Amino acid sequence: MTNRNRRTFITTVAATGTLGLAGCLSSIREWRGGDEKSPSQPGDEDDEPEPSDLPDLPGESIETFENLDEWASLIDAGALEAGTDDPYAGSQSAHLTADEETDYAAIYRTISDGMDLRDSNLSLAVSFTGRDQLRLTLELFAPNSRNVYTMRRTLTGPTDRWVRVDFGTTRVETQPDLSDVREIRLTARRRGNQTGSIDCRVDDLRTVDRPETGRVMLLFDGTLESHRTNAFERMQEYGFSGVEAVIPEAVGEQGRLTIDALSELDDAGWDMAARPRTGAQSIHEFSPEEQEGMIRRTKAYLENRGFADGAKHFVTPRNVLGSDTIDLVREYHEQAFRFGGGPNGVPFTDPHNVGFFSGDAGAETERYVDYAAEYGQLAVLHFEYIGQEGLSERAFDDLLEYIDDADVEVVTATELLEGS
Repeated sequence: MTNRNRRTFITTVAATGTLGLAGCLSSIREWRGGDEKSPSQPGDEDDEPEPSDLPDLPGESIETFENLDEWASLIDAGALEAGTDDPYAGSQSAHLTADEETDYAAIYRTISDGMDLRDSNLSLAVSFTGRDQLRLTLELFAPNSRNVYTMRRTLTGPTDRWVRVDFGTTRVETQPDLSDVREIRLTARRRGNQTGSIDCRVDDLRTVDRPETGRVMLLFDGTLESHRTNAFERMQEYGFSGVEAVIPEAVGEQGRLTIDALSELDDAGWDMAARPRTGAQSIHEFSPEEQEGMIRRTKAYLENRGFADGAKHFVTPRNVLGSDTIDLVREYHEQAFRFGGGPNGVPFTDPHNVGFFSGDAGAETERYVDYAAEYGQLAVLHFEYIGQEGLSERAFDDLLEYIDDADVEVVTATELLEGS
């Protein structure tokens, strides 16, 4: 589906304004400190009352983990217990652990009468410790283990800090009937370093109403010249605008975009997003003062050159965030992107944890675009070099044609944030 230039966002979400959440999430305390009570799942009137300190977020909570009697660990898949130390909301969260000899930690619950989730996207509050990265998988058995709807997300910090994951679809087995979900399964696995234990807490499994139309965002990293020479004009043929992750120190260097090229992209509807330069280190490896300096200077560079809209958005260098970093990002930016390994559910419950995946993954990239279209989600495609050193120009052409044929809207970060 094609709209030319700045695309119109005509969805039920835009109509109700539920994507415009970032302004109320400027600090972690505000983000977790709301006192709205979400309505219970229909038919759950006799269940325990919902905690009164859930954040003010879209949708409704379908599992607060205040009562773990309906949940159990899989055999040889770690342990489950109530986590009462710093719960996300209420008096406790679900605490999943697995020792060094155990491959993963997994819990599940069955739903005897089934649950209708066909018009819903799902999100979850997560906190983990002891490692920089974790892979979290949420599976819906609908109605049985032969019909599975899988949502997987790679978490790249911060550790010891609650974040929310807006799950997108990553795999569909057979033909799951999402109007009749009979089992929910949640699995935590190591990513990166495969040694050590797993220690993860989860809370507030929440549904939001799916938009009618899925979205795709094209994110270009590194301020590379090939984005202008090999991608820009091709995208203009389809009326697509992109997002450029700008490293101020790289602008005008050999093989990098000049300030004039950035202005040309901006004039064509692209966003110039903030991407601090950290060299071979991840940003969380610097002191809090150094991190703030990088984030503040990068944003100011963009604002001072007329790219104020793009400066609202942050692209995480080397993907990993620390607890200080996430606080600073929330303070200076309204939206943040980093590797997640799949699409995102929308409307967001955390616009500072938007995941992207490779635009150069062939059939997998196309499959995630299809899932975004079918399930009303957001697919953020990440690119580095376009041309000889990366994704070929022919492959990029084919991908643009594939996206144009899909039932999706191509949006920029600003359009996504504003819902317009």
